Amino acid sequence: MKIKSTIRSFFFLISVLYYYPINKLRGNKISFTSRIGKLSKLRHSEVGRYTYIARGCLFNKTKIGNYCSIAPNVQIGGMEHSYNWLSTSSFVSNKHGERKTTHIGNDVWIAAGSIIKQGVTVGDGAVVGAMSFVNKDVPPNSIVVGIPAKILKQRLPETTFQMIKDSGCWYDTPSVSRGKLEEIDKKLTTTK
Repeated sequence: MKIKSTIRSFFFLISVLYYYPINKLRGNKISFTSRIGKLSKLRHSEVGRYTYIARGCLFNKTKIGNYCSIAPNVQIGGMEHSYNWLSTSSFVSNKHGERKTTHIGNDVWIAAGSIIKQGVTVGDGAVVGAMSFVNKDVPPNSIVVGIPAKILKQRLPETTFQMIKDSGCWYDTPSVSRGKLEEIDKKLTTTK
């Protein structure tokens, strides 16, 4: 089992070292602890620690927090064209407006096929349902779904979410974070 884990870690390190120069050229800042799936393209983006991005994603000028899970074929930021000028082509038109940064908080899950417009902020602990089109800010600790995305409900009770936020677990290593979350879970189960 230990040999298998060592081999897996070795191949992960090789893939990180292989893609590092490509990501630097594209203006990206990606944590070494995060995983980016094949065929995913990022430009002028930042990816926090322990974040997983599946295959086939496309991100432009996006800042992503720690411990996020992003499913296949998600598009975030950029990709907008001016339709009110003489041409919509980016080769001849520079009228595409200001390129705003899209912000994705910590511990966010974005399900498959979702599209998030540039300049939108998705708050900490939020969930974006599959195939959703997000064109407005998403509050922390909420679940949004649909075209356009609408708030379905709160993900966790507000007091529980505040305990998680106050613990600072999004800024620790997985083992420390897991320990903090288990402590919170114990407190919650003993108070019921």
